[in-house]
Amino acid sequence: MRKLRVSESMGSDMNQRFVYQSEVYFDELDALGVLHHTRYMLHLERAQQKFFEHLLGVNDFNAERDEDIYVVVHSLETRFREPFQKPGPIEVDYGIERIRSGGVTMDFKIRDPNGGKLYCEGKRTVCKLSAQTHQPAPWTEPFRQAMETYLK
Repeated sequence: MRKLRVSESMGSDMNQRFVYQSEVYFDELDALGVLHHTRYMLHLERAQQKFFEHLLGVNDFNAERDEDIYVVVHSLETRFREPFQKPGPIEVDYGIERIRSGGVTMDFKIRDPNGGKLYCEGKRTVCKLSAQTHQPAPWTEPFRQAMETYLK
């Protein structure tokens, strides 16, 4: 079983951040011995799931019960800063830059959990859809209010 750590921290600009610790395994490294660029997105996706569960106050991911987790990725901007070169823990740090009616833009950093190296950073925008129509839909008010606590 994987050990994961979910916590909240205050960023350097004093806005609230969501921090998720994930484990990188040997089979995620490429032939050069570094974490393949596509695998960063897998860890980012896992962190977003835990972030949304945290915002909803639930312990599982259930789109039938929690309509605000029915989202699609609208855009993703990623900058790779330094290669991750061995199996072990990484930390995904999320903050919220902008909330729209049915969309949210989050900034992220993927880094060494001991505060050293920054491996990857960027922005990710997701849009909420209606599970019935698959068309854009607004956030529920409680979810929007929970997101606002992480807004820069």
